[in-house]
Amino acid sequence: MCGIAGILLNKSNKKLIEKFQKISSGLFHRGPDSYSFYKNSKNLFLHTRLSIIDLKGGNQPILNNHLVLVANGEIYNDPEIRSNNKTYNFKTESDSESIMTLYHREGINGLEKLRGMYAFAVYDKKKNCTVLSRDIFGIKPLYFSIIQDGIIFCSEITPLLNSKLIEKKISQDKLVEYFELQYTTGKKTIYKDVFRLRPGEILTVKDGKIINSKLQKLHLLRKQSSKVDNNFIEKKLGESVSAHLRSDVPYCLFFSGGIDSMLVMYFMSKLSLGNKIEAFKVNIDDKKNKLSNSPLKEISNEYKIKFNEINFTEDDFWNIIPFAAKKIDDPIADYAILPTFKLAEIASKKFKVAITGEGGDELFGGYGRYRRHNFLNKKFFKGAFRKYGKFKNNYWKFETNENFIENLGLTKVQKYQFFDYYNWLPNNLLVKLDRCLMSYGMEGRTPLIDKKLFENFFFVKDEYKINNGFGKFLIRNFIKSRVKHYNAFSKKEGFTVPIEKWIPKHSKFFFEFLPKIEILRIFFNENEIKDLCKSVSHNKKAIRGVWHMIFISAWYYVTFKNVKTNGNFFDIISN
Repeated sequence: MCGIAGILLNKSNKKLIEKFQKISSGLFHRGPDSYSFYKNSKNLFLHTRLSIIDLKGGNQPILNNHLVLVANGEIYNDPEIRSNNKTYNFKTESDSESIMTLYHREGINGLEKLRGMYAFAVYDKKKNCTVLSRDIFGIKPLYFSIIQDGIIFCSEITPLLNSKLIEKKISQDKLVEYFELQYTTGKKTIYKDVFRLRPGEILTVKDGKIINSKLQKLHLLRKQSSKVDNNFIEKKLGESVSAHLRSDVPYCLFFSGGIDSMLVMYFMSKLSLGNKIEAFKVNIDDKKNKLSNSPLKEISNEYKIKFNEINFTEDDFWNIIPFAAKKIDDPIADYAILPTFKLAEIASKKFKVAITGEGGDELFGGYGRYRRHNFLNKKFFKGAFRKYGKFKNNYWKFETNENFIENLGLTKVQKYQFFDYYNWLPNNLLVKLDRCLMSYGMEGRTPLIDKKLFENFFFVKDEYKINNGFGKFLIRNFIKSRVKHYNAFSKKEGFTVPIEKWIPKHSKFFFEFLPKIEILRIFFNENEIKDLCKSVSHNKKAIRGVWHMIFISAWYYVTFKNVKTNGNFFDIISN
C-alpha cells in the first residue's frame, strides 16, 4: 500500500516538475517507510512506500527494460504471473512488478489479467507514453487533473490541490449529488477540475494528452458456476482469503460481528496454522455489546482469536469529525467513517495490514434494499431534503447509465447488486476504507471483493441470495454449518452509530450556526436550515439531513477556510 503521484507534460518544463515534486509530503501518511521518484524533462513519478511485501527489495519506482512503474496496492495472482513468465528478468520480489511483466508482454490488454487491488502508472520509454490504471472494483483510488501543459495524477485529491496547478472550485452539480446521496458518483468529483479514474479504467497518456481510454467491464466476468454448496464455498472463499493473507508483515482482522467479518474470521482461523489472530472490534458506547456478554467469548476460545475491544463514545463522534473531514478529501457522509478512524488509529500501533469483510453485502445480496421492488425506480431516490428549496421534486442523479444495467440480462437482485458495484462500493465504502486506514499508514484488504469470487458467486440464482426474508441466505447457511456459538440468522450488525440520539442533543447549536455556513447557503435559505434543525427531535429523515450538513460543513471549514482540526466539531464551526 502506498501513495503515488506524477506529472505528464507535453514539453520540457523543469520548474513545473520541481514544483509538483513538493507535493510528496502530502502522501507520507500513505507510505511512511520510504520515498523515491523518477523524472526526466517532461515527466515525474513519485512513490511513498508502505512496506508489506519484499521489505528490502521492493522500493519504487521499479525500472526494468524500458519501463518505469509506480503502484499502490497488491497483486494477488503475482505468483501465478511469475510462474508463467519465466523468461522475464524480474528485478524485485515485489508483487507490483507483475504489472510490468504483463504490460511488457501484452501491452494494455495484458493488464486485464491482474487480480488484486491497485492503482498504478507505467511509463513506456520506447512508446513515449504513460498508462494509468485502476482495479476493476475501484478498491484503490486514483485521481487526475488536466492542466495547461499536461496531466497530473495522485492517489488523493488534496496533494493535487496543494500543487496550486489547478483552481480549488466546487462543482455545484456534484454537491447536489452529495446532499441527496451522501457521496458522489462517476468520473467527476466534487471539485470542478479533479476527476477519478473509473474502476477498471486504463488511460493512455502521450505528450500530456489522453489518447486512449479502455474500460474493463464487470459483467464480462461471467462464469457458469458448478454446484454451489458448502464444499464449493469452502474451496472458493478459502482460496480468496488465502491469497489476501500473503504478507511479509503481521496482519489483523477488523471485526464487526456480522456475517461478512465472521466469514472472513472463519477462513483466517483455518489458514493461520495454529497462530492466534488478533481482531479489533468496536463497541458503540454500549456495555451490552461487550465481548463478555456475547457468544464471541466462546468463538474467541475455539478459533484462537484475540479480540481487542475499542469503545467508541459520543465524545469520540464529535472529536473525530474535523480530522475525518480533512482526510476524506473525496467527501462522503457515512458516519461509520468515525469509528473506523478510531479503530485504525489503535490497530496501526501494532499492525500494517487489516483484513475486512467489505463487499460481502454486494456479492451475496445482504442489503435490505435488495428486497424492495422499487429500488431502481427513480422515485425511490429522494433524499432527506425533498421538501427544501432546489431539491423539491428532484431525484438522485447518477453518472452511471441505468439503461446500461437494464440491458445486461441480469435478474432483479443482480441489477440492484450491479448498481451498488458501480456506485455505492467504489465511491463510498472503499473511499472510507482507504482514507481511514491510510491516514495511519495501514493497508486494508478485502477478500470478499475479488475477481474470482465475483465470477463464481455474483451470477448464482437469486434464491441463493434472498430466501425466507433473509439476505445472504447461502452464506448464512454455510456459517451455520461451520461456526458454533454464532447465530447466522441474526440481525445485520456493523459499526452502527446512534446519530438519532447524539444529534438531537445539539439541535440549538445547529439552529444557530448551520444557517451561517456558506456552502449550505448555496442551496438552502436560512429558514429552511432552521426548520430542518428543529425537526431532528421527531424526524429521522431530518436527522440524516442534518448529519449531511454537519459533515460537509466540517469538510468546508478544514478544506476551504483552512481551520485547524485540533478541536471538536463545535469548536471549528463556532471559531
